[in-house]
Amino acid sequence: MGKRKSQSSSIKPSTDGNSKGDNEVWSKSKKKRMRRLRAKQEREGTVPKNPSSNNDSSPKPKDSKQLPSAKNDKNAVIPSSNKNPMPSKKPAAKLSAMQQAFMARLSGSRFRELNEELYTTESSKAYQQFSSNPELYEQYHDGFRHQVKEWPINPVDVIAKWIHTKCSPSSSSKKKHKKNKQQDQALQNKSTIVIADFGCGDAELAKQILKLNDNQQHKGSPPKLKVHSFDLVASCSLVTACDMAHVPLEDKSVDVGIFCLSLMGTNLADFIREAHRVLRPDGILKIAEVRSRFATGGKDSEVLQDFMEVLEQLGFQCTHKDKSNKMFVMLELQKNGQKPDPSVTYTAKPCIYKRR
Repeated sequence: MGKRKSQSSSIKPSTDGNSKGDNEVWSKSKKKRMRRLRAKQEREGTVPKNPSSNNDSSPKPKDSKQLPSAKNDKNAVIPSSNKNPMPSKKPAAKLSAMQQAFMARLSGSRFRELNEELYTTESSKAYQQFSSNPELYEQYHDGFRHQVKEWPINPVDVIAKWIHTKCSPSSSSKKKHKKNKQQDQALQNKSTIVIADFGCGDAELAKQILKLNDNQQHKGSPPKLKVHSFDLVASCSLVTACDMAHVPLEDKSVDVGIFCLSLMGTNLADFIREAHRVLRPDGILKIAEVRSRFATGGKDSEVLQDFMEVLEQLGFQCTHKDKSNKMFVMLELQKNGQKPDPSVTYTAKPCIYKRR
């Protein structure tokens, strides 16, 4: 009998996909586990069903991490392969105290620049510029609102109170000059009092008048107040955008005209002529301006007197002057019976805020 070959020499590496190494034989329990793993991977499509088509026929260990298939698992989270993912929306971070101070200073600087332009530019050019760039108007009034907060009193509030006093029947009982009483009575006898606010800004005066109308409806049926608000840009539905030298109102259609810190531009005489055109013969013109515009060397008598003489040439006479406020001067005027001189020009001292 010939010699039998050694049994160990007949053991070959397994090629049925169940071997872990060249000569390592898996136990039955491990083979069972790997078959279950392979079946699961085939169902998920992560390995080819025919192992012979893959160069690497060895199964992967059980703990190897496989990405789930999005087609088979709707809840699967697949890492994004987008090179430019959509940026996540983060809530706007709150500005620090230092950042807020910087932004306020930047806003104030822009306000001063625009303020100087408005005082030193003709109104038609300013209207064209602000109409083309409405954001300039918002930048200006944002800075203006910050300035108003620093004032001890807002002249808009003073004028609103003055209108209430003029138009309220109860005001007749107060001690007044005879001429003023007659003027007030003439207003109160009207069914509707028409007010034109030249350079209204945010239409704050109109908003206060609307509240006044609502509050007075049940008190003796006072005259209804109607306000036309004009400025370079319509900041809200109450405002009509226009050049104040040319407002869209009919001749002699207004009872009260208002210029509250709005005599800006190099052609302010045109504003006064336009106010004269739209005011009725018994109409009233109310002007509130910064006192420094009419001051020279700390005294405002001479410059203010010059301005009032110009107003006379433009068809108005001053019936009341109030200089009780340290910051503002209030003028109350009526038509003097003369036509405005078309050749008169006047440019008041611009109100330029100090640059910081």
